[in-house]
Amino acid sequence: MYGIGAVKAGTSWLFNYLEGHPECAMPPYKELRYFYMLENDHFEGQIKKVRELIADLKDSLETAPEDRKPMIQKRLNKTRHWLKVLREHRDDPAAYAAYMMNEANGAKLTADITPEYSMMPVARLKQMAGVVANTRFVYLLRDPLDRLWSNIRMNAWRKSKDPKAMRALALAEVDRILDGKSSPAFERSDYAHGLSALETAVPEGRRKVMFYENLFTDDSIRELCAFLGLSNHKAALDKRIHQGVPIKLDAARRSGLQKLLAPQYHAVEKRFQTLPARWQDNMARV
Repeated sequence: MYGIGAVKAGTSWLFNYLEGHPECAMPPYKELRYFYMLENDHFEGQIKKVRELIADLKDSLETAPEDRKPMIQKRLNKTRHWLKVLREHRDDPAAYAAYMMNEANGAKLTADITPEYSMMPVARLKQMAGVVANTRFVYLLRDPLDRLWSNIRMNAWRKSKDPKAMRALALAEVDRILDGKSSPAFERSDYAHGLSALETAVPEGRRKVMFYENLFTDDSIRELCAFLGLSNHKAALDKRIHQGVPIKLDAARRSGLQKLLAPQYHAVEKRFQTLPARWQDNMARV
C-alpha cells in the first residue's frame, strides 16, 4: 500500500496503526520516499539521513533495556537492508519492490507512507501501481486551511522551540505565501493535482480517499481495513501523532489563505457529495 498524503493529515497515525496491525509488516520508518527520490534524483540526501538513523539505532541498542533490544535490532537490520538498496539499486524499482516484499515476509500488507507521493506526476504514479501485482493507494485529506497552518507551524517548530520565535516564523511564512512567494508547505496543499493524477493513474478499485476529520472512528477503520484486505483491528482513536503546537492565526491572514486555497476546496467538493463540517465551515468563508 502507498499512503500518498497529505502532510499533516494523519499519515503518521496511519503508519502507527498499520505497524500495530497483526496482519501487517511495516518498513523501519514511515517515509521511504523512494519514488520521490527517483523523480527528483534526490538520493544522496536520503542516504545521509538513513546512515544517521542507523547510527542512532546502534546507540539505542547499547543503552536500551534488554526487553527492547530485539525490536531495535530488527529495525536496525531492516534499515541497513534499505540503505543497501539505496546505494546499489537506486534506479531499479524492482529492487525496491523486492525489498518491500522481503520485509513483508508473508504478511498481508506492507506500506510506504510518503506524503510527497501526492505531488507525483501521472507517469510516476502508474509506475508505482505496477511494481507488484496488487497495490493500493490511500490519500488522506484534511481541511486545506487547517492542514496548511499545521504544516507551517511544524516547519516553524523545527527551526525554533521558543514559543515567540516559533510564532514569528510561522506568521512570516504565511506572509510570504500571501505575497506570492514560493512555499513548500503551500505546494503540498495541491489536492486538485493529487486527486486528478491519482484518478488518471490508478484504477478506481485500487485507490481510496479518506478525510482526516472522519478518520478516527470505528466505522472508518473498518472501511479502511476492508479496502486493504485486512481483518478489522482495534485502533487508538483518541491518540494523535506529532500533534502541533497551537498558535492563533489572525482573521486577516486566515481570510487571505482561504482565498488562495479556494481551488482546493472546490476540487474536493466536486468529487464528494458530503464534506466534513470543518470543510463546509471554512468553505462558507471563501
